[in-house]
Amino acid sequence: MNTVYPSFYKDFSCIASDCSHSCCKGWEIDIDNATAEKYLKIEGSLGDELRANISSANGVYSFGLAKNGACPFLQEDGLCKLILSAGEEILCEICTNHPRFYTVLNDYELAGVGLSCEVSCGLLLQAGSLEFKIEGHSDNLSFSELLKLLGINMKKEQQTFHPGLSKDDALEVLEIMGNTEPIDDKWREDIAAYMQYAQENPEFLENYERIMPHQAFQRIYQYIMYRQLEKISDYSLDDLLIYTDISTEYIFIVAAITGDLSEAIRRWSEQIEYCPENVAMLLKM
Repeated sequence: MNTVYPSFYKDFSCIASDCSHSCCKGWEIDIDNATAEKYLKIEGSLGDELRANISSANGVYSFGLAKNGACPFLQEDGLCKLILSAGEEILCEICTNHPRFYTVLNDYELAGVGLSCEVSCGLLLQAGSLEFKIEGHSDNLSFSELLKLLGINMKKEQQTFHPGLSKDDALEVLEIMGNTEPIDDKWREDIAAYMQYAQENPEFLENYERIMPHQAFQRIYQYIMYRQLEKISDYSLDDLLIYTDISTEYIFIVAAITGDLSEAIRRWSEQIEYCPENVAMLLKM
């Protein structure tokens, strides 16, 4: 099977303790069965500590999180005690791969990095036009060429983000996002604050559109779509386009309000991209 990935994919490198939003905190951390079996057999104090922090429910192993929602092996300096003690080989699959993702469509594996990571957001925003590579091939593919390769017939205008939102459009998008399953209490607090801002500042979208990084938003739009291309076998093309439109519009609205495009992307990803229920909700609209 041929693997496709964005041209910046292999530039990803975890910044560990320098990360402002550690992926070792605030997430459930499941352990694949092969790694769990290895953990249960490790001897010595590390093995004892591992077993003391692993729980199992319905055959699924996971780390029991600390009171602050962090992995029990996340140190105060932001580094992983497991890696420091035994090397990266000791990590379970999800810790080894995150934020990388792998999906399958037709005869291709589609790889990439999820946008809940600030490094991933930076790579996406710093790229030129969004291009893709096929493992073992030197040529780059545009998003349009990739769609043709995958047998997806999509008009050029459907591959492009068109802002032009009105205040009422923005309020509708914010209401939709406010009805998704919240990742934390702050999500709905932020949505309420954004809606109030939109009501009180009717020109904010028009002002932002004049200064927005247009090329960056095209990359964001196409990459959000790329992440869910595998769903096209279960949903319609229109479903995929609506999901992509609403998601990109939300990022546009939040960036217009906060002035922080990278964080708008990252926070959207935490809430939507990494929650299958929320992805399905938007796809079903």
